[in-house]
Amino acid sequence: MPQQQPSIGRIVHVPVDPATSNGAVIAPAVITRVWSETTVNVRVLHDGESITWRTSVVYRENLDGVEGTPAVWTWPERV
Repeated sequence: MPQQQPSIGRIVHVPVDPATSNGAVIAPAVITRVWSETTVNVRVLHDGESITWRTSVVYRENLDGVEGTPAVWTWPERV
């Protein structure tokens, strides 16, 4: 279960292909639709010209070990 409640407009992190995001493997995304406490739609904000939508992405505690660009999201880490 997520530690916070997802809502429209909140920022989350998603894995991305480094080729579409100036070498970054994680990008911020804005929640555009909430389906449940663990499933949302997002607009991905790549570090580059690419902007993509992902639908029905599922919450994951962290993105450790995530390969490629699966449909998962997590809250940004507090630093």
